[in-house]
Amino acid sequence: MSGIVIERSQLNDGWLTFEVKGEIDLATVGDLESAIDEVLANGEQGLVVDLNSSSFMDSTGLKALVMADRRFGEAGRGFAVAISSGPISRLIDLSGVRGSLRVVESSADIH
Repeated sequence: MSGIVIERSQLNDGWLTFEVKGEIDLATVGDLESAIDEVLANGEQGLVVDLNSSSFMDSTGLKALVMADRRFGEAGRGFAVAISSGPISRLIDLSGVRGSLRVVESSADIH
Protein backbone atom coordinates (compact mmCIF):
# COMPACT_ATOMS: atom_id res chain seq x y z
CA MET A 1 0.00 0.00 0.00
CA SER A 2 1.39 3.39 -0.93
CA GLY A 3 -0.31 5.49 1.71
CA ILE A 4 -2.89 5.79 4.39
CA VAL A 5 -6.47 6.95 4.30
CA ILE A 6 -7.82 8.87 7.28
CA GLU A 7 -11.60 9.03 7.54
CA ARG A 8 -12.83 11.64 9.99
CA SER A 9 -16.11 11.66 11.87
CA GLN A 10 -17.53 13.65 14.74
CA LEU A 11 -18.39 11.95 18.02
CA ASN A 12 -20.44 13.35 20.88
CA ASP A 13 -19.10 16.01 23.23
CA GLY A 14 -16.73 17.58 20.72
CA TRP A 15 -14.57 14.50 20.13
CA LEU A 16 -13.36 13.61 16.65
CA THR A 17 -12.39 10.17 15.43
CA PHE A 18 -9.86 9.22 12.76
CA GLU A 19 -10.31 5.80 11.21
CA VAL A 20 -6.88 5.08 9.78
CA LYS A 21 -6.65 2.56 6.92
CA GLY A 22 -3.40 1.26 5.50
CA GLU A 23 0.14 1.00 6.81
CA ILE A 24 1.57 3.57 9.21
CA ASP A 25 5.33 3.72 8.73
CA LEU A 26 8.13 6.15 7.95
CA ALA A 27 6.65 6.89 4.53
CA THR A 28 3.12 7.67 5.80
CA VAL A 29 3.46 8.85 9.39
CA GLY A 30 3.72 12.48 8.26
CA ASP A 31 0.13 12.30 6.97
CA LEU A 32 -1.07 11.11 10.38
CA GLU A 33 0.96 13.75 12.21
CA SER A 34 -0.41 16.52 9.97
CA ALA A 35 -3.99 15.38 10.58
CA ILE A 36 -3.37 15.31 14.34
CA ASP A 37 -1.82 18.81 14.20
CA GLU A 38 -4.93 20.06 12.43
CA VAL A 39 -7.17 18.74 15.21
CA LEU A 40 -5.01 20.42 17.84
CA ALA A 41 -5.22 23.72 15.97
CA ASN A 42 -9.01 23.49 15.50
CA GLY A 43 -9.86 23.02 19.17
CA GLU A 44 -11.85 19.77 19.28
CA GLN A 45 -12.30 18.45 22.82
CA GLY A 46 -10.57 15.18 22.02
CA LEU A 47 -9.39 12.76 19.37
CA VAL A 48 -9.69 9.00 18.97
CA VAL A 49 -7.27 7.45 16.49
CA ASP A 50 -8.99 4.23 15.42
CA LEU A 51 -6.43 1.71 14.15
CA ASN A 52 -8.78 -1.26 13.81
CA SER A 53 -8.67 -0.94 9.99
CA SER A 54 -4.90 -0.42 9.84
CA SER A 55 -2.80 -3.33 8.67
CA PHE A 56 0.61 -2.31 10.05
CA MET A 57 2.32 0.26 12.25
CA ASP A 58 6.01 0.63 12.99
CA SER A 59 7.82 2.54 15.72
CA THR A 60 7.40 5.88 13.89
CA GLY A 61 3.63 5.52 14.15
CA LEU A 62 3.89 4.53 17.79
CA LYS A 63 6.02 7.61 18.49
CA ALA A 64 3.47 9.83 16.72
CA LEU A 65 0.70 8.47 18.97
CA VAL A 66 2.74 8.91 22.16
CA MET A 67 3.65 12.48 21.19
CA ALA A 68 0.03 13.27 20.29
CA ASP A 69 -1.11 11.95 23.67
CA ARG A 70 1.41 14.22 25.38
CA ARG A 71 0.40 17.27 23.35
CA PHE A 72 -3.33 16.71 23.89
CA GLY A 73 -2.70 16.24 27.60
CA GLU A 74 -0.71 19.46 27.82
CA ALA A 75 -3.64 21.24 26.13
CA GLY A 76 -6.09 19.73 28.65
CA ARG A 77 -7.83 17.70 25.95
CA GLY A 78 -8.56 14.02 25.54
CA PHE A 79 -6.73 11.52 23.36
CA ALA A 80 -7.28 7.81 22.85
CA VAL A 81 -6.25 4.99 20.55
CA ALA A 82 -8.85 2.43 19.45
CA ILE A 83 -7.47 -1.04 18.73
CA SER A 84 -8.99 -4.38 19.61
CA SER A 85 -6.47 -7.00 18.51
CA GLY A 86 -3.81 -7.91 15.97
CA PRO A 87 -0.23 -6.86 15.31
CA ILE A 88 -0.74 -3.19 16.19
CA SER A 89 -2.24 -4.13 19.53
CA ARG A 90 0.73 -6.42 20.16
CA LEU A 91 3.14 -3.58 19.26
CA ILE A 92 1.43 -1.33 21.82
CA ASP A 93 1.66 -4.09 24.43
CA LEU A 94 5.28 -5.04 23.73
CA SER A 95 6.45 -1.43 23.67
CA GLY A 96 5.06 -0.84 27.16
CA VAL A 97 3.02 2.23 26.22
CA ARG A 98 -0.41 0.69 26.81
CA GLY A 99 -0.22 1.89 30.41
CA SER A 100 0.41 5.49 29.38
CA LEU A 101 -1.97 5.71 26.40
CA ARG A 102 -5.73 5.53 26.76
CA VAL A 103 -6.52 2.42 24.71
CA VAL A 104 -10.10 1.44 23.91
CA GLU A 105 -11.52 -1.26 21.64
CA SER A 106 -13.51 1.18 19.48
CA SER A 107 -14.36 4.85 19.29
CA ALA A 108 -17.82 3.96 20.64
CA ASP A 109 -16.11 3.29 23.99
CA ILE A 110 -15.33 6.99 24.51
CA HIS A 111 -17.60 8.55 27.11
